[in-house]
Amino acid sequence: MTAQKRSERLLDVPMSVSAISGVQLTSSGVFSTVNLQQTTPGVVTVNNGFGFLPIIRGIQSTGTSPGDETNVAVYLDDISLGTPIAGFFDLADIERIEVLKGPQGTLYGRNATGGAIKIVTRKPSFDTQGSLSLDYGFHYRELRANAYLTGKIADGVAGSISGAVRRGRGFIKGIAGNEGEYYGAPKNYMVRGKLLIEPTSDFSAVLSADSWKQQNDSVFISMVKDGLNPFPDPGSVANTPYRYASVTQPKADLKGYGFSLDMNWQLGEDIGLRSLTGYRHVEVQSQSDTDRTNLPTGSNQLSQYQNGFSQEFNLSGGTDRRITWLIGAFYWHSDAGNPYFRTISGDSPGGTIVSNFTSKMKSEAYAGFADVTANFGQVHVTGGLRYNSETKTFHWQNLVNLAAAPVDREQTWNSTTWRGIARYDISGDANIYVSASTGFKSGVYNAYSPLGIPVDPEKVTAFEAGTKARVGSINLTFAAYAYKYSDIQVSAYSFVGTPPTLQLTLSNAASAKMRGLEFNADGKLGAGFSFNAGMGWEPTARYSRFTTSQVVAPIPGATGPVISQVLVPYDSSGSRLVRTPKVTANLRLNYAGEIAGGALDGSISTSYASAKNWQPGNFSREGGFVLVNANLGWTEPGGRFTFSVWGNNLTNTEYYTDYVPNVRGDSVKFAPKREVGIGARYAF
Repeated sequence: MTAQKRSERLLDVPMSVSAISGVQLTSSGVFSTVNLQQTTPGVVTVNNGFGFLPIIRGIQSTGTSPGDETNVAVYLDDISLGTPIAGFFDLADIERIEVLKGPQGTLYGRNATGGAIKIVTRKPSFDTQGSLSLDYGFHYRELRANAYLTGKIADGVAGSISGAVRRGRGFIKGIAGNEGEYYGAPKNYMVRGKLLIEPTSDFSAVLSADSWKQQNDSVFISMVKDGLNPFPDPGSVANTPYRYASVTQPKADLKGYGFSLDMNWQLGEDIGLRSLTGYRHVEVQSQSDTDRTNLPTGSNQLSQYQNGFSQEFNLSGGTDRRITWLIGAFYWHSDAGNPYFRTISGDSPGGTIVSNFTSKMKSEAYAGFADVTANFGQVHVTGGLRYNSETKTFHWQNLVNLAAAPVDREQTWNSTTWRGIARYDISGDANIYVSASTGFKSGVYNAYSPLGIPVDPEKVTAFEAGTKARVGSINLTFAAYAYKYSDIQVSAYSFVGTPPTLQLTLSNAASAKMRGLEFNADGKLGAGFSFNAGMGWEPTARYSRFTTSQVVAPIPGATGPVISQVLVPYDSSGSRLVRTPKVTANLRLNYAGEIAGGALDGSISTSYASAKNWQPGNFSREGGFVLVNANLGWTEPGGRFTFSVWGNNLTNTEYYTDYVPNVRGDSVKFAPKREVGIGARYAF
């Protein structure tokens, strides 16, 4: 566990952290970042088109414009991924995932307001090892293949290479003019290579490179909630749940690559220096229908990219001594933009371009931080401080009217965050702790708008009290928390200028309060059984101030064949935070035994999320749902071949991955339903 940027027992980390191993992810049917909500309470994962937007304890972001980032930071091998479009990918070659809950403003800094998701891939080994696995799902005809190989290359040098491929038929059936077609078919690949260099016991370096591509047009297929037709003209056929009628063929093609260098020096008996260097490029091209029917009414085309570079230095010392400490410096630079964003009258390709613009956002951030823990026997006191300075440069240009003046702006924000923690060890396997911490999400421009008006950073102050213990073979954790969340960045359509025109605006329009409890337990039950369980209860997650919200609501008394809703201003103060269930829970039960001379391993995983609202003011409600996944595998006596049967979403649950209110009927996007399949794995 490295949640505090040093290796330590999960039991000793004085914060809410969940750790999920790669083996647990596989057996739980979690093979993409969008499925992570099934593994730990308090986490909700949704996507806004191609953007991965995780939510922890109600802290969330909705922006996907260039230069904007989520307020739950996502890291791959301790390198920040930055843009939301970089966080939507298949999981392969995973050692573990750590989910850090609560603001991580000191050690992780910018855009870790709600917490951090750390994805850790496997480190090369000097022992030759390898594996090849194939899984096939019968309903959607989906094939997943994963391969891994590692071993010694020379004295002090080891390497690894891994790859993953996912292909399928798709889970959305074409109708109207799309008969015989299927949509939502993944066409994904990933390849990663790593080089471990350990010339001496005092130095090591890991050089990593990866490339990936993901195609999944389902993220741009919108269906009208309840299957209603938004334009019931003669001959009109609407998209309905798991059915696509539109003429515009949806597209969401993501691809990217990255490099990282992780170097560690042991400078003395207990002083270590670490350098983390990372670069990542990601881009997406998308195409989507906007009327959600087979009528040639409208469509969008978009291209987006980000190039991000980061450098971090950590100097630490005092391991197992009275004072342990870590000081660091961080630098971030990114160039992001939309080469084009076209709104089209008619279907794509073709039609008439109504509007088109290009935008760019450059971000440059510097930070310095320190974290010190004083150890007095059973009492441990931690204090941390971080200073961050970030400058963003914004450019916007109309591509339809090139004579229009471009918009160029620049803004700098300075932020200071801190944390304080006290932990008391009741015994070697039990402790209690209290903490106070702060975090911020960077200020930003709305790159989809020509207004060029920046918003200030979001801020959160969090208090948490908890206890952790190991009782026999069972690990138990309990935490209670209270948040104050201010300057929330909110998007809304507003009439601006003279004469007034409707513009997408971004403002610090809201503040909120959260209160909740979380409980986790895991361990061995005996007779070959083990378990992992968690529950989060957040009875308070409300806007304390949100007077300028906008909601799409039914027009009172309206009747007729046309869906009648209207966008209206609404005071949502006191309503529940959007996309925040009151209760989240997960349970995984595993059995390991012997049968027919081989090893039998079976697991069943369930997750639950209670009802949530997709609009402020407690509008656009989605009911609660349960997901059940199962896996049963048998490894032959030689230990090399494993054969399995598995099922995902066995309850055939329909639930949304995105929900966008619309005056012509709310647009919703669905996750795949039930899938069952078989698998085979060879390992040496």
